[in-house]
Amino acid sequence: MGNHSILDAQAKDITAEDSWYALFTSELADGIASKTINLSELLHKSERLDVILPLADILSPQGLLTEVLALIANYTSRVGLWADTSISTEQLDELLAACQDSDRPLLNALDLIVLYQPGFADGRSFSQARHLRQKGFTGEIRITGHFGRDQIVYLQRAGVDSFVIATEDLTDDIQAAFSVLPSSYDGNVASQLPMFRKQA
Repeated sequence: MGNHSILDAQAKDITAEDSWYALFTSELADGIASKTINLSELLHKSERLDVILPLADILSPQGLLTEVLALIANYTSRVGLWADTSISTEQLDELLAACQDSDRPLLNALDLIVLYQPGFADGRSFSQARHLRQKGFTGEIRITGHFGRDQIVYLQRAGVDSFVIATEDLTDDIQAAFSVLPSSYDGNVASQLPMFRKQA
């Protein structure tokens, strides 16, 4: 991911401090993490690493990772998951339920969820982030993929904490994109207003 930077919610570049490795699979999307690691490399490390795993393989009963999750837990310090926008809210609910399951210790302390947005017009990542927050997920939500600078503030409102941005898109005015809407709007105020008003 050398051609990307990670910005926090205040537009500060946190790439140098980021310690996450993405477990390499053939489906790994570009920009999920600054560094990648193969499973065999992970299992030969003496120190524990912060590792991002593919959410689809975690939830799949026949996925390879379900057979080695307990083993991976011995070689990780923190665990993150990544998913693209094809993940449904039902699958997110299944994930959050697994985080409460004492038989799935690797997921009990989930620290990061990376949402990969494959296309600019694909707005499902907004709904996914919002759903995770409404269901009580308190870890970091990171967005990567194809999103526009004009979408950043709306992604923040949905619950996204950090943003992976391609180097060519890191312009001098990128910080302005993080604060173009100074007041928060989450729909709560509008929902308290009557739908119709009588004319006086």
